[in-house]
Amino acid sequence: MIWHLPRRKVLSGLRSGCLILAGLLLFTMTAQAQLSDYLLGPGDKISIAIFGHDDLSGETTVGADGTIAMPLVGQVKAATLTIGELKQQLIMLLDKDFVVDPNVSIEVLNYRPFFILGEVKKSGKYDYIVGINVRKAIAMAEGYTRRAKHDPVLLIREDREGVPVRYKATLNTPVHPGDTIEVVRRLF
Repeated sequence: MIWHLPRRKVLSGLRSGCLILAGLLLFTMTAQAQLSDYLLGPGDKISIAIFGHDDLSGETTVGADGTIAMPLVGQVKAATLTIGELKQQLIMLLDKDFVVDPNVSIEVLNYRPFFILGEVKKSGKYDYIVGINVRKAIAMAEGYTRRAKHDPVLLIREDREGVPVRYKATLNTPVHPGDTIEVVRRLF
């Protein structure tokens, strides 16, 4: 038996599938763009691969002093650098005296946590999830208390010099690793 679907239903199904696929692609691209300018900081675990030099490759964590330990070159500043900037710095250090034309790739394995405080049911430290926004972070903290001011919230993020900067954030504002979200109390 052959089933025939009306052309309108087939086209509608294809359109729905394409919209879902486009939404997932946009979410992935947005999450990646959000982290392309991400500044590394203490607690981030990264993997460094140097093509053809397994002895120089491996996993490391950005230390409390903001550096990573690299074979041959020693301590390298990583905090407040993007992955691209750290990659360029490693290429320059290795190419200078040790490796001819190094091919370096860096991947963040574990991002440092973010924090929520104030008028939420469970304030504290939470593991970072790529693509998270303030609304999802508050949901992870089991929602607001009855005294919470829902919108806007305060978002505290360090700039390149390590100075905390306070922002008014909406529920759709992206959260970065190391951020602190503060939900304030409403007046009445």
